[in-house]
Amino acid sequence: MKCLIIAAGQGTRLKKKGEVKPLVSLLGVPLIERVIRSAIEGGATEFYVVTGYKEMLINNFLKQLEERLQISLTLIHNDEWQAENGLSVLKARDRINDQFLLLMADHLFDPDIIRSLRGHPLNEGDVLLAVDTDTQNSLVDMEDVTKVHIQNGKILNIGKTIDEFNGFDTGCFLCTTAIFEAIEEAQNIHHDTTLSGAIRVLAERQHAKAVPTQKFWIDVDDDQAFGKAERYLMNLLKGKIHDGPISRFLNRPVSIRCSKILVNFNFTPNQISIFSFLLSLFAAAFFAMGEYRYLAFGGIMAQLASIIDGCDGEVARFKYLSSNYGGWFDAVLDRYADAFLLFGLTWHVYSTNLSSLVVVIGFMAMIGSFMVSYTADKHDNLMKNKIHNGLRIGRDINVFLLFLAAISNQPYLGLMVIAVLMNVETIRRIIVCRNEQ
Repeated sequence: MKCLIIAAGQGTRLKKKGEVKPLVSLLGVPLIERVIRSAIEGGATEFYVVTGYKEMLINNFLKQLEERLQISLTLIHNDEWQAENGLSVLKARDRINDQFLLLMADHLFDPDIIRSLRGHPLNEGDVLLAVDTDTQNSLVDMEDVTKVHIQNGKILNIGKTIDEFNGFDTGCFLCTTAIFEAIEEAQNIHHDTTLSGAIRVLAERQHAKAVPTQKFWIDVDDDQAFGKAERYLMNLLKGKIHDGPISRFLNRPVSIRCSKILVNFNFTPNQISIFSFLLSLFAAAFFAMGEYRYLAFGGIMAQLASIIDGCDGEVARFKYLSSNYGGWFDAVLDRYADAFLLFGLTWHVYSTNLSSLVVVIGFMAMIGSFMVSYTADKHDNLMKNKIHNGLRIGRDINVFLLFLAAISNQPYLGLMVIAVLMNVETIRRIIVCRNEQ
């Protein structure tokens, strides 16, 4: 599926964030890259990008992106970039001769919108527009959004100032080449070079069709919209099914704010995983030193490591760097970190209480910690599909108990609680999963 992206305008209202609007970084990724990646996920395979203002900067970035993503990308020059967006679409007329997706470089969207457009029948001479039917959408700027009046799947009217409307233009179209003739007609007859003008021409002939949606989309046109988009993407990481209560209410809110800063640097997710692991090693060393001040400092450092441990996955998701290896590598380091932390606390208790029982309890705490992690995948899938609202016992609780035991100077009690809780949870999971077979 071919995809035409309009990236020719200047975008003065977002100038505080960057000189070139399509290259403005949102959580570490330029807007136009987010658009292209979402389009790829929706099924687009061949890209055409119309550039104008500061085109050399955009073109250089897009050439690198083409190589990085291994996609087909053709650059189209618009020497009339100061004009309305309809002329930018018209510049692609000689390059595209069949149906194509039409997107805006500053409109972020859920890939499901593209899938719904592609799954809808497109007749010769028609243009489909994904129309947001949620007229209370908090992400929409009512003063600037292009409004749409639809009835029985057809667009009756479209524009920023129309009085009667029941939807919003998402900036996501599926077009036939009829869009080019409609733009020319709107320009020559109505002296209107906007894309909306062309849609009105098609609407008069009943060739402008609406595909209703209530999926995420946002026009990142100014600082306020930029903030809304940023918050929306950050909120997607909250309340994940595999988050335990400590992660959900303590670690995740802090780690997301840390990740918002980290995405602006060249740290890789694996480097963040290693840093979190090193913090755990230092925490374990402080546990083993003996004095309360070292014990307490080690507890604080362990909890900090647990918070940072969430940043690797968040940065990976924000910057499209997720990989199976990265998740596995992080899990391996977590198991080593847990072993060192529990060994350090066991050593601390044993050095003050030379009892073999301490070694047994420490060993059971380690075994329980490992088994809770080992059984997590099967149990998490069960929670997602059948249990839904179950309380997840996991690493976040394990480390938080270490933290509480350290700062309260009750390491022996902490070890016992971890040993009992983690092993009981493992047994419970075995029973629950067996019953749900």
